[in-house]
Amino acid sequence: MFKQLLSRLNDFRRDQSGNVTIEAVIWLPLIMTVLAATFSLHDAFRYKSLNVKAAYTISDALSRETDPIDGDYLDGMVDLLAFLTRSNGPYSLRVTLVRYSDSGGYEVEWSQVRGGFEAMASSTLGGMTDSLPSMLNNERIIVVETQTEYQPPFEVPGLNTASLFYNYGFTRPRFAPKIVWSDA
Repeated sequence: MFKQLLSRLNDFRRDQSGNVTIEAVIWLPLIMTVLAATFSLHDAFRYKSLNVKAAYTISDALSRETDPIDGDYLDGMVDLLAFLTRSNGPYSLRVTLVRYSDSGGYEVEWSQVRGGFEAMASSTLGGMTDSLPSMLNNERIIVVETQTEYQPPFEVPGLNTASLFYNYGFTRPRFAPKIVWSDA
């Protein structure tokens, strides 16, 4: 009896018919999960790259302005952000002109927002000062912050956080000592 059982187990071990089906049932869900996660991560980093490039494009466009900036101009910058990132939104944009003073440190001259941001004040600028460049007395920079929402094609834990798609960039004004906000 024991010998017969051992013989059948050896025959089962040597039999190779049906192995492909069993292996497919075991491995296919794992392979599909890995492919979906890889595709989602690639798409997320592609989208992050588009957001960074959009923030620097908007910052560069603002740095070249010599005329006062108004609300219509910022609305156009939000449309540009939408065009460059090619997402469904919502879009948030904050443009802040920051001045450095030897006596007072970094100060906000003006800050304008579109979307979910709040206007930045000098008191809230303190958390960002480590990220700002060293500047000369009375020198100004334009800080542009963007934030967009991203929906991954497949759910991957930790991928859909708002901070993942928050970007900021800063640029010195190029053709004028500062850019001016117009209330017109």
